[in-house]
Amino acid sequence: MYKLIAIDIDGTLLNSKGEITSKTKKSLNKAMENGIEIVLVSRKTYRIN
Repeated sequence: MYKLIAIDIDGTLLNSKGEITSKTKKSLNKAMENGIEIVLVSRKTYRIN
């Protein structure tokens, strides 16, 4: 069984309007209810000073 799901934010988690669809929300909630951790990832880099 999976214990963690890593999801790319832009283009995967968010649709073209920058929103999370209700279908995706339902799937993520079901995964979390089953003890699966959700991790959001991005290839964008951020500079921390």
